[in-house]
Amino acid sequence: MAEQSLTPENLESYSTEAISNFSKAIEDFADVITEIKSEDANIAVFNSIFVMIDGRKRRLADIANVEAPDDPLNLEVMVYSKDNLESVINTIKEAGFPVKLKEKNSQFLIVKVPPPSRMQLEEIGDDLIRRTNSLVMRLTKIKTNTGLRIRAAVQNEFIETKIATLATKKIDASHLKIESEGKFLGVLKRKQILGSYFKSTEKDDETFVKKVNLYLKLNENLRQPVVKEDKNQNNQS
Repeated sequence: MAEQSLTPENLESYSTEAISNFSKAIEDFADVITEIKSEDANIAVFNSIFVMIDGRKRRLADIANVEAPDDPLNLEVMVYSKDNLESVINTIKEAGFPVKLKEKNSQFLIVKVPPPSRMQLEEIGDDLIRRTNSLVMRLTKIKTNTGLRIRAAVQNEFIETKIATLATKKIDASHLKIESEGKFLGVLKRKQILGSYFKSTEKDDETFVKKVNLYLKLNENLRQPVVKEDKNQNNQS
């Protein structure tokens, strides 16, 4: 085998790609969980409501759009067809929820709902656990596949063993870091959704709970209003 120098190009051809894939995976994960909110529980309930249309049961999600743009306790229901408006209003009223038109002759309805129940919030928490586990599996797959490619490159004398070792160490370090960040984000989001209902259920939860609590506490302190000193009072004293 020709003598090969230990250059950044030789080292980074595998590790840079793997680290880039790790970063993409956690960015995708962060984008998804950022969109998950506690009001999703109420939205999910409404989407599953059945409305009788022309003698057939139709899910509300099929004939209207449900979201909470301003207030999680005030859902906005946009009925796609005015022909179904009255049926939707009557069905929502029968379900026990106050409903009114957002504006006269509008297809938008405003529905007041109670805060999500503990069971509803726990369902979101379970979904977050599944998404976190899916991220961990994705990261592991990236690491494993890159490791196999590095091993094959060494066997075929494309790269030296010392370069492969350094690249593997760099990949391993990045994998541990990104996986830890992902699990932290997962616990953080569950804590934000569940609040006082949060409890450690996964084996790594306790590792991150203290960090999450500290992060939330620091953020709360940053949101506190700054008390300005009264210069006149200071001058009088």
